[in-house]
Amino acid sequence: MQHEFIYYLFTTCITVVIGIIGYFLKRTMNRSDQNEIAIRELRDDLLTLSDRYATKEEIREIKESMSKLSENIDYIKEHTTKNDDFIRTMTRLETKIDKLKG
Repeated sequence: MQHEFIYYLFTTCITVVIGIIGYFLKRTMNRSDQNEIAIRELRDDLLTLSDRYATKEEIREIKESMSKLSENIDYIKEHTTKNDDFIRTMTRLETKIDKLKG
C-alpha cells in the first residue's frame, strides 16, 4: 500500500509539473504571437507614416527649394513691371502716338 501511495504521489507530482510547464509555455507562446502581431502593425504604421510625413532630409530639401523660390519672387518683384504700371504707360504711349498722327 505504501508503494501505491508513493506511486500515486509521484505521478501526481509529475502531472502537476507538466501542467505548470505547459501553462508557462502556452503563456510564452501567446506573448510571442502578440509581439509578432504588434511588430506587424508597427511596420504597417511605419509604411503609412512614411507616406504622410517627410523625413528630416526631405524637409531640408523643401526648405532649400522654398528659399530659392523666395529669392526668385523677390527678384521678380524688383525687376518686373506691375500690370497697372504697364497699362498706364501703354495708355500714355498710345496718347502720344495719337497726338503725333493727328
